[in-house]
Amino acid sequence: MNAVIPTTTINLLMEYLNHRKKILEAMIKTFEIKYGSLEKLKEKIEKEGVPEDDHTIWDDLIMWENLDHELKQVSSLLEVLNKT
Repeated sequence: MNAVIPTTTINLLMEYLNHRKKILEAMIKTFEIKYGSLEKLKEKIEKEGVPEDDHTIWDDLIMWENLDHELKQVSSLLEVLNKT
């Protein structure tokens, strides 16, 4: 069954996703400023490890990976919606 989604609903969804994309990009930018790149952060953890008394760097890696994953999903959804 193919459902017809009203144009207004698609437009609202695209507006929300574009807003969410900007938020995700801004959050990722803070990590880029702090660490340079996701790969550099991973290399830093591999070389230096994670301090036993401060897991901030590990938490940052997990958060960044989650943000990156969500950004890819949002971007993919926007591509599909832009084709409709």
